[in-house]
Amino acid sequence: MKVLFYRYNSICEPDYIEAFKKAGLEVTEITEEMHRKSIPGEERARILLEGIAEHKPLFVFSIDYFPFISIVCERMNITYAALSVDCPVAEIYDPAIRKSCNRVFLFDKDQYDSIKDENPGNIRYMPLGAAVERLDSLPFPEMYEYPVSFIGSLYNEKDRYENLKKSGALSAEAAAHMDELIEAQKGVPGLDIIRDGIVFEDVAALKAADPSFYTAKDAVCDLDTFVAINNYIGNHLTYLDRVKALNLLAEKLPEGSVHLFTRSDTAALDKRVVVHGGVESLKEMPDVIRKSCINLNLTSRTITNGLPQRIWDILGCGSFVLTDKVPALEEVLEAPKMLDVFSSYEELADKCAYYLENSEIREDAVAEGYRAVAAQHTVLLRALEIVKTVLSGKLG
Repeated sequence: MKVLFYRYNSICEPDYIEAFKKAGLEVTEITEEMHRKSIPGEERARILLEGIAEHKPLFVFSIDYFPFISIVCERMNITYAALSVDCPVAEIYDPAIRKSCNRVFLFDKDQYDSIKDENPGNIRYMPLGAAVERLDSLPFPEMYEYPVSFIGSLYNEKDRYENLKKSGALSAEAAAHMDELIEAQKGVPGLDIIRDGIVFEDVAALKAADPSFYTAKDAVCDLDTFVAINNYIGNHLTYLDRVKALNLLAEKLPEGSVHLFTRSDTAALDKRVVVHGGVESLKEMPDVIRKSCINLNLTSRTITNGLPQRIWDILGCGSFVLTDKVPALEEVLEAPKMLDVFSSYEELADKCAYYLENSEIREDAVAEGYRAVAAQHTVLLRALEIVKTVLSGKLG
């Protein structure tokens, strides 16, 4: 059996390629999109059509959902399986999501609930997982080097809302109502205040200010509002969250305790945050995780009810994670048995101090978390579930 893997250079792709191979499938890759900045739509479709005709796969697969793949697969009468590792993914609201060839797997329960009725039985919720076998093959460091660390973007490079304001493209008058909503949402998890309060004029102002504002014809939801909430305001709040959390920890913990590994501009951070450069995800990141007593997960605001890949990577490394609270977490992992959660910045600081002082309790959680992930939440198990779904002809 063959799977035709459409790639765009997601860091998750290599692990799923290996997992499909371990599941007994022959994997053929389409890699043009990894090497070119943009490919015209007609050429993308042609490349995929030729790949299907040549290899005759059991199904086509991609990390994240591509409407054009769905359109081609429906035409060729072949299953298209897509696994979302990002949120938001605006493309799932394209009308192509309704096509019968789709088998779409979403890790955020709220995202799943928002779209499941558009293609009943062919869209499902599935948590992400850890590439335990790859992580186990990497060497373990001899000692801890970083008391508390966070690996990832600060999100200022993704903060279109603030950038539009700074450039003058979005005037203070146009932003006034959104600024009020943002102020109210600070410190309150999720994006409910934004969703409930945003109005047509806010969305129109953002759309007018940014020529690259993402939209799609005949979307199955109010896509403009979705993009305004998530790609603009949600990303802005994520930036504010991460800066505030790191700065508070730098203030509360002994100097030199807080380490950040990022490629983002760190000018807004407290000088007591120890800033390192970014790390390569598949090889360098596990080493940093294992050298960290406490690994932070500061979930993007746009992930409202799902466990991001960072949590699985940390647990799969056999390391300790302290994460903000996500409702879906308690359905798959036990806190504080396997990891721990915080509900406020003050609680985050207190728990960091507690776990730094109580290494035995921390290490017990590490062992339990790793055992649970290795037994029930690996990338291989997720890949097997995808293959099972394709072979069954429907989602279970």
